[in-house]
This record gives sequence, structure tokens and C-alpha cells, in this order.
Amino acid sequence: MAKTVIVLVMAAVAACAGVMQISVRDQGAQVPGVVQIEERSEAGSVPGSDELPYLPGWPVRVSSASSFGPARGIALADFDGDGKLEVIRPATAGQIHVWKHDGTPYPGWPQTLNNMAQYAASVADVDLDGEYEICVNTRGMTSGGKVYLFDENGNLKPDWPFTGPANGNFASSPCLADINGDDTLEIIVGERDYPIGHLHVLRYDGTEFSSAWPCSLDHVPTGTAAIADINLDGITDIIYYSYNSVYVFQPDGTILSGWPQTMPNGRNFSYQSPALADLDGDDTLEIVVAMHKNGGGCYVWRHDGTLAVGWPYGFSRWTYCPPTVADLYRDGDLKVVCGLSGVIGGGAQVLYAFDDDASVLPDFPYYQSSGDAAEGNITVADIDGDEDMEIIFSSNLMTTADSMGYLYAIHHNGTLVSGWPLRTFGFTYMNGATVADVDGDDSLDIIAVSACGSQMQISIWEAGVPFNRMSWEWPTYHFNMARTGLYEAASVGVAEPKARPAIRSGLRLLPNPAKPGQRLSFLLGRKGDVSLDLYDRTGVLVRKLARGRMEPGNHDVFLPADLSAGVYFVRLSLDRAISSSKLVVQR
Repeated sequence: MAKTVIVLVMAAVAACAGVMQISVRDQGAQVPGVVQIEERSEAGSVPGSDELPYLPGWPVRVSSASSFGPARGIALADFDGDGKLEVIRPATAGQIHVWKHDGTPYPGWPQTLNNMAQYAASVADVDLDGEYEICVNTRGMTSGGKVYLFDENGNLKPDWPFTGPANGNFASSPCLADINGDDTLEIIVGERDYPIGHLHVLRYDGTEFSSAWPCSLDHVPTGTAAIADINLDGITDIIYYSYNSVYVFQPDGTILSGWPQTMPNGRNFSYQSPALADLDGDDTLEIVVAMHKNGGGCYVWRHDGTLAVGWPYGFSRWTYCPPTVADLYRDGDLKVVCGLSGVIGGGAQVLYAFDDDASVLPDFPYYQSSGDAAEGNITVADIDGDEDMEIIFSSNLMTTADSMGYLYAIHHNGTLVSGWPLRTFGFTYMNGATVADVDGDDSLDIIAVSACGSQMQISIWEAGVPFNRMSWEWPTYHFNMARTGLYEAASVGVAEPKARPAIRSGLRLLPNPAKPGQRLSFLLGRKGDVSLDLYDRTGVLVRKLARGRMEPGNHDVFLPADLSAGVYFVRLSLDRAISSSKLVVQR
């Protein structure tokens, strides 16, 4: 019979042979996130692969607290404008690390934190100073959490870190978003005050957004907030979970009509985060969630708190997986992907893909002969260069003889990608992959976080296929490095969202390359409501360039004068039809 151990992973590994299975304690517990290890009495492993080479300088290992593993992956940003991405990862040993693309430490890092940093950092230009800020939450056993905001060089920003009124732990990764239209970003974080919680909205200077905040929750906070105007009323909404309920707050702290929705029959939210997308083509956004405990499942709500047609879909087991939304077939029809917990013995159905009416797609659910869990954040990208989307997901198994875990990838038809699963040191559980071009060679890299005992590893593989905005649908935890949770389509040139008008000519920018502060021209083929936004290569919003109703013809905007050199994407929304173009900025 399998034996449950809540101890150091390495101690468990040394004591047995075969396969170990990991899970973590539920967020509803007074001390959540504690590693739990079970020894599998039967062989549960599957063959692995080392076909993909590592990027030079990787993998890198650092210290980690053995009883609390990392969660939700990695953050990336180009700090120095060299066209290559820095790699950012906090550790539960109480540090936050930043490496260059070649695995060497970035100047000024690592920095010491007051406590464990379990979840991925969030990155964006929060205060509009032309440089990135790095935001990370910490936690203790039951209290002692803080919210940190660093500049690119490892210096704390003035008036940080933030300590909540309850001196509580901060749940999951921060969300960075502009909720009042002033272009500076607010920092949205949940504070535990067991058995309740508080949702904070902080300004870039570390103060609360207004006297309305923090707002109280009916249980402890779980997951990362998602941000968007879900009902098209011109007001940004904040979607957030407690352990019991899902809330939709407005910037003034009031709750949108129809919310919160409290879960019946003992169902709870635990580690999941909501995804936002227009699944039904009516321009308003749906809220896609997964639920924990037996009798849970995947739910989709409309903006008014009513369930979308066909939902929910019930699962036979619990899940910690945050759902992913993707145009899986690149036909303009969005799908929902969600993983489940594993089983102790034998195989299990562990990964579902749904149409917008909750019908299960052909070839799903994906059956895992090893009974592996798929509870990390799920990535959807073209990782083999076939111009179709693949699904990447993590594992809760590790072979004890070599302390090696798994990272899986399947095609959109539910078949395993050749050369996968990849093998990496430790468990990948609760950590999905991120796809990006780390070294600036225009080819796709795959980044994963894993841990075993007192060590955490960051691995970067070279996929050897082209990388551009059409290469991915959902590239990282909560869609982007600001962790907004809002799905954004790649381009209508490839996939036309249903019931939306096309932009007849693709977005053309002149000049390109351009310089900081330079005038940039773009052409509109018809009159309409326009949003023109500048994103960095990792999907983080850098600046809103234009808003308003515009006539057909040429229009001009100015690039920010403090813009760093590098590769960017300009995204044009014309009456909610989307087009995007790559922009190179040179100094």
C-alpha cells in the first residue's frame, strides 16, 4: 500500500525505489502548499526523451525550501534592451533570482526576501518610468507575507515592500493592470487572514488605490486576479476567487450585479485562476474557472453571473489546474483546456478540451497510462513547427533512481508529440511551461521550473522552430507576464473570430525599424473604434498608443521617448477585430 509522507522530498526519494507522486496541501488549510509525497507501489513511469537540446548555460539550480515547492512557472523580460530575455524566478528559500539568457546572474541579483516566495513573479512597467518593475509575493507558515516591487537592478522601489493589515500571507502571483485609465498599473493581490481574506488594489507607490480597499472575502484568497471590462460598460472589472466564491469587483470596491457566485456541495477554488475570453462571439467576456474537490469541474459564467449554455462540466476528481483558453484549431473558435489530478494506481483521463458549449472535443480527454496529474498551468503553442497548436502540461511523477520528472506535450488531436515527454530534474507539478524566444534568435524556446528536495531547477530547451506571435495561443501562466488572465487573439489574418468583422489589410507600421520618440504611422481601411497598443516580446502591455473613433486613412502616434531597444508587437483593435505587427525599436 502507498504510504503518505509530508517530509523533505529528498528524504522520501532516498528511502525507496521506483516512482514518487507529489501533491500539495489544499489552499483551504491553515497552512496550505505543503508538499505531500506518496510512494507508488507499481511502476508508473513512462519513457522520456532528451531529443531537445538545452539552451547554452542551462539548466540552472538554486536552493529551495524542501517542504514548499515552486508554483506557476517563470517570468521573462528584456531589461537591458539587447533583444534577449532575462529569466526571473523567486525561490521558497527566500530569494528572487534574475539570470541573463545564458544562465549567468543579472547584475544586482539575487535579492533576499523576508520569507518564502512560492509563486511566479509578475513583470511590467508599473510606474511608466520606461523600465520594468518586478513584483513578487511572499508567505510564511500562517503569517508574515509581504508584496515586493523591485526595479531592474534589484533595488526596492520607494515605499515597498507592502505589509497587509492582517500581516497575512499573499496568495499566488500578483496581477498588474491599469484599472482607472491613467496608464500606471495597479497591483492586485489577495491577503490571507485565516479563515477569511482581503483583496488589495495597490498603487505603484505602495498605497491602497482608494479608501474602498481592501475588500473583504468570505474565505481565504486563492489564485491570481484577472482584469478586463467583461460587460463592455467602460469600467474595468477585477475577477477574483476566495476559497468559496468568485467575485467581480469594480474599481470603487463595489461588486458587479450577479456576483459573487458561491459554490454548492462543498466545491472550492484552490490554486486555480480565472481565464477571460469571448467564447460565444458576443464581444462580452466569459469567466472560465475550475473547481476543487470531488464533484468539482469546469465552469463558464457570463458577465452577469449566469452560467453559459452547456456549462458546467463535472469532473470525477479534484483539480488545481487553472483553465486555458485557446484557438486550438486556428479556425476562430475558442476552446477551453483543463487538467485533473492524477491517480495512485493505473491510468487515468487527465486532460480535457472543450468546445464553447462544454462538449468534449474529439480525441479528448487525454488518457495518461501512468495516471499522471495535469494540474500545472497549461501552455498552447506550436512547438514542432507544423503550424498547428500543441498542448504542454506538467506531471506529478518522478522516478526515484535519477530524481527525474516529466514535461508532456500532445497535439491538438490528443496524440503525444514525437520526442516527448521531456525529462527534467525533480517534479514539474504545479509548474507549466512558458514559450518564448529567450536568446533572440527568432526560434522558440521552452522554459520549465521543477524541484526536488532543497533544490529548484530552471530548464530552457531549444525547440529549433520559428518563433513569432503566430507561434502561440496561451504562452505562460495567466497569459502574460503582467498576469492579467485575458486571452488575446494572435491575428485575424489566420483565425477570424466568429461574428466579428475583419481588418481587411494587415497592420502596417512606418517606419519599421523605428526609434524611441519617433512618429509612427498606421493605415485604417475603414472607420471604427480603435485601440492601438504596444506590447513587449513576452506579451506585457508597454503603452496604450491610441484610443478613440477614427476615420479611414493614415494616422500617426508617437512612440514613448524612454522606450528601450528591442522587438515589440503593436496590436490594433478596430471595432474589436484584431491585427498585429512586429515592430523593431533601435536606439
